Amino acid sequence: MSIILSAVLSTACATVAPTLNDETITNAIAMIADELESRHNNKHCWEPEEPSSGWLTKYQGGTTALTTLALLSAGYSINTPCINASLTYLEEIEHLSTYVLATRTSIWATMPERYKKNLKDDTKQLLRTMGLRAGSWGNYDTPPSTKTSASPLNREFGMIALRDASRSGVSIAKKYWLSLANATLLTQHKNGGWSYDQGKVSTSPTSNMTVAALNCLLGVDEMEGSSLPKKDAQWLHNAIEQGISWLNKHAKTTKNVGGTTLMSYLYGLERAAMSCGLAEIHKRDWFLDGAKAILKTHCGVRKAKGSTVNLSFALLFLSRGRVPIALCELASSKGVVDPLRTSEIITHRVSQQTEQPLSWQIVTNNETIEAWKSAPLLFIQDTDALPTDTTKLKQYLDEGGLIVMLGTAKNAKVFAEVADTLCPNETAEKISDEHWSHSLLHTIKSVNVTAWNDGIRDLILLVKHSPKKLVSSEKSTLSKLLVNICCGVAELDRWKARLASNTFAASRKTLWVAEHDGNWDAELRGVQKWRYKTAPITELKKKNLILVGGAHSREATGTLAKEVIRLAQHGSTVLVESIGGRHAFASSLQKMIEAEIDVTFKEAKQFSELRALRGWSIKNRNTNVSPLVASLPKGRMYIFDCDLRNGLLEQTCWGVHGYTADSAVHIIDTLLEE
Repeated sequence: MSIILSAVLSTACATVAPTLNDETITNAIAMIADELESRHNNKHCWEPEEPSSGWLTKYQGGTTALTTLALLSAGYSINTPCINASLTYLEEIEHLSTYVLATRTSIWATMPERYKKNLKDDTKQLLRTMGLRAGSWGNYDTPPSTKTSASPLNREFGMIALRDASRSGVSIAKKYWLSLANATLLTQHKNGGWSYDQGKVSTSPTSNMTVAALNCLLGVDEMEGSSLPKKDAQWLHNAIEQGISWLNKHAKTTKNVGGTTLMSYLYGLERAAMSCGLAEIHKRDWFLDGAKAILKTHCGVRKAKGSTVNLSFALLFLSRGRVPIALCELASSKGVVDPLRTSEIITHRVSQQTEQPLSWQIVTNNETIEAWKSAPLLFIQDTDALPTDTTKLKQYLDEGGLIVMLGTAKNAKVFAEVADTLCPNETAEKISDEHWSHSLLHTIKSVNVTAWNDGIRDLILLVKHSPKKLVSSEKSTLSKLLVNICCGVAELDRWKARLASNTFAASRKTLWVAEHDGNWDAELRGVQKWRYKTAPITELKKKNLILVGGAHSREATGTLAKEVIRLAQHGSTVLVESIGGRHAFASSLQKMIEAEIDVTFKEAKQFSELRALRGWSIKNRNTNVSPLVASLPKGRMYIFDCDLRNGLLEQTCWGVHGYTADSAVHIIDTLLEE
């Protein structure tokens, strides 16, 4: 059985679509994978028992290769019996069609080192059977004679396989990439799209063929874009931008008009959208729409339904499309190609470091704050992307976001001015080599980084460096610095899935936040999960639950301690919190309370099993936070010498010691209802 849990299959997907979130997607993946595994036959694997005329199933090994790739992408081990048997079956096929050869090559690219020879052999065969003049493949060994007579789908499958092989370290000569580029570029319509009958000017472009062509050009850009002459690179990038523009005007995310099934179209769409960092196509969330179509078409109440090929394409779409987003890049507009592919390269290197599949997204000032927060950080490298009105950037910071700016000296000056505007109460400081961005995973020296920190977390990091240095080498100090930053802000491994759900508060009672002379309102957005009010602590009387927060020990005063005592004596429950969890506000106030009255703080046993599971806490082996409580005749005082409020923002960051959102919500809900 696979590593995917299938105990909840009965609720994975239903005819009446449930609320779509990551749990729904995960369960749908389990349902489809379980159904595919059940269809495996020890003799012929996933091949049809009767001859088929399907565009993929008519070739020996076509169904088995695609299903094997899909299950591997969904997390199945190569030691799973059905996968093991299928690998043996695929190895023994001698006369391979292009579709099967390409898919098998992609399979070998996911395999351990002992399959490297298979990968190299299949790559050589792909190159040997490719027609350089046509820039494509035939159905078998004989290539097409012209560019216009070649199948765009053969070209797409071949390109994806060669890119997978190259990513796995197989060397592929430049002439093959250029051949693919030329054939694709010369068959593009003037309006930016592509059609299947590429030699007929009168034929209208289709979404499926445009996606197939884009995947080819995006692969060429990844492998050879930086080495092309300036004129050729501009031609390539313009063609990609025109293709994206065509999709944004004409493509449907729930319907395929390209001649193949919706599922195969979604597979190609996912590949292209992920490579471009597109969150939407034609103003629609392509992943959300595609996932809904899959659930509606292929997920029953208790089991998946549909052809094996369509289920396999659906599984590839869901398992690859749901991967976490490492960063969102703020751009002036969507669909503009970055010649340096900065965000894509950063994401790829973070993925290598963490051994975690990751993606990235382009966002603009038109998107919602929630869209920006789909990644742990907002990356800005283009000064033209900065909005004139910085209100949304300020709100993003208030809701837990981190902005990372990268630019040369000229751009860095502009970025610094914007950062000062966004953080008027914070002083810009050049960070030392001990800062987490310089020391977390890689040791970094001699990179100029300025931080705007509010005493709880870094709000903005400005890296004064040329993005070109990032592209030059994955071993460059800039590359390692950005890996440190991305991994740190994600708390090493707390990556948020694409459709992750927030934690909701259960209590409908009012939470009171006490105003005082310290940082009582830091990270205040987190408490918006409840109905809340604020008031000076001196004016508060008996309330159900009063939150007293501070960021530093110096904010704890004798006067504040007396007010906490007064409120508890009059019947209130008071929760004292160290916002950020690093500077002992709560424990300092506890000592002052104990100095004022004869009271003993004991372990709050109802919360004793909760642990501080933020990244900083785990890294520093400081997960046992031991909340304390002291009971008075009418009220109680709780001491949490760690953070709750930042955790409630549900946005990861580095340097906060405390609870995750689910634990923090549980604590406040419990105290509100007591």
